[in-house]
Amino acid sequence: MTVFLTGGNGGIGSVIANVLKEKNIEVIAPLSSQLNLLKSFNVDDIKPIDAFIHCAGINILNPHEKINKQELLDVFNINTFSFLELCNKLKINNNGNIIAIGSVYATETKENRIQYVMSKHAMYGCVKTLALEKAKNKIKVNMISPGFVDTALTRKNNSLERINYLNETIPLGMTDVYDIANLCAYLIQNNNSITGQNIQIDGGYSLKGI
Repeated sequence: MTVFLTGGNGGIGSVIANVLKEKNIEVIAPLSSQLNLLKSFNVDDIKPIDAFIHCAGINILNPHEKINKQELLDVFNINTFSFLELCNKLKINNNGNIIAIGSVYATETKENRIQYVMSKHAMYGCVKTLALEKAKNKIKVNMISPGFVDTALTRKNNSLERINYLNETIPLGMTDVYDIANLCAYLIQNNNSITGQNIQIDGGYSLKGI
């Protein structure tokens, strides 16, 4: 079994890659220098795969009045447009799986995150539509939406006081990155009927609206 993974060098992506490899799944995870999602790219040399996981993503914080078009396009190119392009260009075997790593912000929102929120909302719409269009080849398309995961990106965008507050107030605490990786492994190895879904792994964050 072979999986193509973007963002495999990040806090979540690297754990996904390690968990899959431990299960004897081959992981093709090009570095951003090898696959620049901000520009036109070619994946013709990638062999047929059984699953595609899009974990690449950026989150630039700005209030709406300070957003410029190029910055907005950069966020969409990496978070959303490249996901769709790779779904079209990669040779995904019948009965395969596509997983978009989303966010609670695919359905929720917060100040100063309008670009990220827009890109993840759009990704969810893409997932649902692709699920219908890929069904003819028995390819399942789903989104896994983490809440607050203790990664470098989370700590960059939140103060230590905020991190402590989240751990204390989220019903189950911040999400363990291995929960995300293990769900990816389950969907890749066992999923035959789940498609078009946004599976939230957030410790109950979205239930309380913290």
